[in-house]
Amino acid sequence: MNFQQCRYVEAIAETGSFSQAAKKLYVTQPNLSASIKDLEAELGVQLFVRSNTGARLTDDGNDFIKYAKRIIGELDLLEKRYQQKFRKGFTVASHHYDFLFLPLTEIVQAFEADYQEFQLIETTTKKILRSVDKFESDLGIIYLDADNRPILEKSLINQDLSFISLGEFPTRIFLRKGHPLADRKVLTKADLEGYPQVRFRQEKSGLNFDEDTLEVLDNQTIMYSNDRGTVMNLLTASDAYASGLGIVNGFIKEQIVLIPLADSPVHTLGLVTNNKRKKTPIIEAFIERVKASLAESEKN
Repeated sequence: MNFQQCRYVEAIAETGSFSQAAKKLYVTQPNLSASIKDLEAELGVQLFVRSNTGARLTDDGNDFIKYAKRIIGELDLLEKRYQQKFRKGFTVASHHYDFLFLPLTEIVQAFEADYQEFQLIETTTKKILRSVDKFESDLGIIYLDADNRPILEKSLINQDLSFISLGEFPTRIFLRKGHPLADRKVLTKADLEGYPQVRFRQEKSGLNFDEDTLEVLDNQTIMYSNDRGTVMNLLTASDAYASGLGIVNGFIKEQIVLIPLADSPVHTLGLVTNNKRKKTPIIEAFIERVKASLAESEKN
């Protein structure tokens, strides 16, 4: 099976005729018919019912065309990629970090002449690694600590990915302003006992891919979410807490307080890159802007 045969099936289905499809595709009808017969033999199914009035898809043919159209659509996008006026896309897959909005907006302004689509995808650790590995994302952003470092470093090696450190950060506790603990300068784990915790949902893979920096306490009430906005809404509406690296530059700082956790482990924030691809100017520029955003966050 090849791409051309997929286009042949699409044309016959749309015109309802082998002869009309041949004219549309600028091929001879015998060659078109022979190619479809070869495809049907290879797949072991009949794609069309032929008659004197034309051709129509069988049930198997209808299933085939659904998948073929996806392939043809992706192929058309690939062809457009190399047209003169086509502008590229830039995608970052990351844990749920507030500080990334500024680097991304700066990148949009600096590269909008050559790039049309800019994406910041906040997702789970496993999906971040897979996205960078499959070239779906240009960069990934995760953190390593003593608990997850062994399994994540192994995953990085297995997928031929690199981790570039952006700095080390202690754990901070996220609380709403007005929380009973909000006036503390430092918190301990004992202080957090009895309060609910808000966490980001990760895949249940049996591996320690948690995004949250604190473990779940015994008999603790847990509220899970898949997006940063909902996590912050849950925090501002309750006496729950969340844990993280405390790198916040946006409007969230007006709603919550960040309090250091005593004796907390150090977490290494970093970029995930694919060793099988060259770093482009936009990747290098984004990295520099992320570093600047982190420096600004530390000042505040």
